[in-house]
Parts: sequence; structure tokens; C-alpha cells
Amino acid sequence: MIDLDIDFYRKWACQKMIESSQSNMWEGHWACAVIALAELLEEKLVPAELEDLIRKNLVKTVEEHANEQQYRVNKEYEDFPAQMMRLLVQKNHTCHALGHDVIYTFYLLSMLSRSDIPATAELFDAMGKINSGFAASGPGFVTVNGENIVIDPDGVPHTGARLQLTPETLLDLLHNFQRPVQMEKGDMQLGHILTHGHAIVEMKQVYRHYVHDNLDPALYARINLLAYANTLEEKRVVESDSMVTEGELNPLEASYWEQALVESRHGHFYKYAYSYLRLCRMAGRSPSDFRVFQRIL
Repeated sequence: MIDLDIDFYRKWACQKMIESSQSNMWEGHWACAVIALAELLEEKLVPAELEDLIRKNLVKTVEEHANEQQYRVNKEYEDFPAQMMRLLVQKNHTCHALGHDVIYTFYLLSMLSRSDIPATAELFDAMGKINSGFAASGPGFVTVNGENIVIDPDGVPHTGARLQLTPETLLDLLHNFQRPVQMEKGDMQLGHILTHGHAIVEMKQVYRHYVHDNLDPALYARINLLAYANTLEEKRVVESDSMVTEGELNPLEASYWEQALVESRHGHFYKYAYSYLRLCRMAGRSPSDFRVFQRIL
């Protein structure tokens, strides 16, 4: 059974977004991480025997990244989802910040849709400020030859690859994208593609009146950039099956969540597990081999 105090974590995530807008927009990662854990439980994406471990990760996260205040649940901001989607689509021309504007918005709207917690004007203003910050930020670094470098996504050749984004095609993209292991360990870019693509797929289904293909270009710009970065890498070592121990880092096993308690890697253990398991369910797939998933951690 899901604890009745799940709304505590929802309110905590709302407040974390507000406080992130006032200090460091990247701290919103922890709001997304908490929402991911809560939704893993709500949707029963993991075996029931893992629920206590996931709750321990929830408690640890909110204690280690405590908010200064509690979420002020007052008058609801009228038509919050529609206003948020309009705000997001207005800035769809940017491919900066790895699509975090889309990711943050998706997580928040998905969480609010499951509860009676009102979205306030303060929360809307905070999300607007955060998304403006993402639009103004740089494209982020990419690991090439052991160094973190910035590549202008507008200055790289187009691969020409375009997909009709669905849970199936996104999972296939993740599984088939070739990237040297040392590059991925340096920057976890494939995990960004997973969470960014997942957010787009879900929002296309729920907010089809606002989102058609207008959020896709930023994702494809990131894929183009990674394909280009591959050509710059001098040490062409691509991950093989022998480089991963079969069965480790499997979010359907207790060892995964025990490791996350030690080091969640900025909450990526939570968000990547949620996106991957959720997409597998949407695609009607039963994941049994997590070797491809492991390379993004």
C-alpha cells in the first residue's frame, strides 16, 4: 500500500522547485528525483518487496536536501497545466540545458495530476523563472577524449535521423545508440536522452493540443551533437557485453536501491529507473536484460 503521506513528498517537490528558482535552478533535480520515486511506488513499477527500500531513498533525499520552508497551499493558479504548456512551447526553439525545461515541466505536471494539491501562482512564477534560466543557459558540456568541452549544437552536421517518438522507438534509440563507454561515464548523456525523450512522449499523449512535434528538435539536436562528438573521440572503445557484469544495477532488484542509498548520482538512479521502467510498461515490454540500461549510470 502507498503511504497516505505521499502528499508530503509532492508538496516537498513543489517547494523545492520554488526554492530552486530563488537560488540554483539545478537543485530542481531533487524535486524530480522525489517525484520519480513516488511515481515508481504509485504505479507499482517495481516489486512490492522493494517498496521499503524506495521509501528509505525518499526519506534520505528530503533530509539531505531539506527545504527552508513548507509549500504554502493557498489559492490555486487558474489553468496551471495549460499555462505551463504554453510557456514551454514558447521556448521550444532552444536546445540548451539538455531539455531540462521539458523534463522539469513533465515531472511537475505528472505529479500534480495525481493529487488534489493546488498549483499556486508562486509555483507558476518559479517554473517560469527556471525555464527562462534554461533557455538562456549554454548547451552543456560533452566528454571528448577525457575532457569536458562545450560544442555548439547549431554548428554540427545533422545525422538526418528522425523518428516518430513513441515508447518503442525511444527505447530502441537508447538500446542502439553507440557511444564509447568512457564518454558516457564522463557525462551521462544517454540518460539525458532517456529522461528528455520520455518527457516528450508522455506530454504528447496528455497535452496533444499543445505538443505535436514542436518539442522534438531539441532532442534531435542533442543526438546530432553526441554523434558528432563520437567522431572526435580518439580512443574508440565501445562498451561490450563483457564490460558489464550481468545482473548488477537492476532497478528490479534490492541491490540497485541499496546502492542508490550510498550514492544516487544526483538523483539519476531514481529518474533513469522511473523513465526506463515506465517506457517499458508503455511499450508492453518486460525488461529482463539490464546491460544496456546499466551503461547510462
